[in-house]
Amino acid sequence: MTRPMTTEELFEKINSILIEKSKIPNILDYGLATSNPIPIRTYEFDLRNSLNYGGNEGIYLVLWIEYWVENEKRKATIGTYKTLYEDDNAMHMMASLLADFIIEEYSYVNKNLDDFTWEGADVHALKENGERMNWGYTCGTMEAASKKKDELLKHHQQVIVRDNATRKEKIYKSRI
Repeated sequence: MTRPMTTEELFEKINSILIEKSKIPNILDYGLATSNPIPIRTYEFDLRNSLNYGGNEGIYLVLWIEYWVENEKRKATIGTYKTLYEDDNAMHMMASLLADFIIEEYSYVNKNLDDFTWEGADVHALKENGERMNWGYTCGTMEAASKKKDELLKHHQQVIVRDNATRKEKIYKSRI
């Protein structure tokens, strides 16, 4: 991606996966992504939910993410599912939808971590053939990334540092 995915896009993506896998219950009246999307700048967020009977009709499943910005916990709605049904079977179906949404969201984010990494910098040692090692570090600032790069260069021939906001990478070579 060339920009961070939004909360609206995340809901739509997971909803489309659920549709493709035939996991959307036929009792739904709607599934709506948030009308106030925000960019998701880090994969370090928690998916939260509320599955309850509506105030005057049906059952609602509301989904949001919780994340930290400058030591402050924030929330952002991603979407809502609703059915007018109110019986026990409908509640079980909505709970099943919730479980499927959680499973698919977790899988999608973990398979696409780079699409959710727009803060700080990543630092990786490189193998002799120039490929990245299977491990690396995510640093909150470029200053921290520079220190980690210097540490790695004491033991590795090459290290790559990527600024996650710009996607620019720079390779550093050791002097040994």
